[in-house]
Amino acid sequence: MINIRVIDNFFTPEIHQNINSLMNRPKWLLCGGNRKNRFWHMDNLHEEEYFSNYLFQIIQSKLKINTKITRIYANGQTAGQNGFTHTDSSAHDRITFLYYPNMEWKFNWGGHLTFLDIKSDSEDMDDRIMEEINHAIYYPVRITNSVTYVPNRGVLFPANIWHYAHPPHRTFDGLRVSLAYKLEII
Repeated sequence: MINIRVIDNFFTPEIHQNINSLMNRPKWLLCGGNRKNRFWHMDNLHEEEYFSNYLFQIIQSKLKINTKITRIYANGQTAGQNGFTHTDSSAHDRITFLYYPNMEWKFNWGGHLTFLDIKSDSEDMDDRIMEEINHAIYYPVRITNSVTYVPNRGVLFPANIWHYAHPPHRTFDGLRVSLAYKLEII
């Protein structure tokens, strides 16, 4: 299984610009997350050839992975829309590739991606951990890695690692966007 990998300048400047332009289409809905913690979402990008074929081939080649797509979508966060701690899948053959398409980002705007020292082995384990995290006054967990938001950065990680995305600071008046590829190793 892979470790957390961070790759800067992932796409060419032209592709980066094009992805950013596509993320500015009026396809955003306030339906991401869960009913207690909503954030912006652009779904069904796996139905678009540009994302599911063109970009996917570059991702596979650059990362030297052999996978199939289970889902592609984008998340958007504004100030105050903190991500909930979660895992993308408990299956050991699943990985997540995140891409940061914003053209400009200042460190003080935040938006970091935080990983915890928890890995899931099953959906039952996911449910138990989520229940404890949501209801415990103190949940003994350690932050193992924090990846800063940098334009044109890619992050690849095992989908069973618990993580969450910090929102942008209130001084940033735009949308912190992450393009998510949910992948199955073949």
